[in-house]
Amino acid sequence: MTGYLTGLDAQVLQYFFAYRDMTTTLSFIGITELGSTVFVCGLTLCFGIYFVFRRQVHLAAGLAVAVFGAGAAALLIKELIHRARPERVFQAYQETGFSFPSGHATLAAAFYGFLICLVWRMLPPGFLRTATVSALALLIALIAFSRLYLGVHFLSDVFGGLLLGAAFAYLGAAFVRKIEPRG
Repeated sequence: MTGYLTGLDAQVLQYFFAYRDMTTTLSFIGITELGSTVFVCGLTLCFGIYFVFRRQVHLAAGLAVAVFGAGAAALLIKELIHRARPERVFQAYQETGFSFPSGHATLAAAFYGFLICLVWRMLPPGFLRTATVSALALLIALIAFSRLYLGVHFLSDVFGGLLLGAAFAYLGAAFVRKIEPRG
């Protein structure tokens, strides 16, 4: 199984490298930043402050569990696994640190996934809810794809990050349900 995954990782990396062009690369560099630590943590703090001022501390706490928990778990796993990134020749720009799991994919799935949970819960069924959930899901997919296209992660890094982030989005939403005021 490991050999199959390693082979698939290499094939995907080489495919995107072979077909990469400058315009698309620049677009995906912009998209990938929407999953960066600075951007996601900045948005998390802004949303958290907003929730606290609206006296919805349970939402701020759930968001913190989702994003900061996912980020901490990703860092811990990176340090335990020590997987090297793809070779520099494949990278559209240089990234540092370990590769597994993708931090961008983890944070995107945790943050935007938690927002999907909130939107699903707070908006009534209909076009607005469907459109918002779809847009957030597309954003997660684009950020994850950007890591592959830019050659800074392997496919298995991105899938691992998405799974980890989704798990923490779920934990954050479950935490909200557990601590929210009743009545």
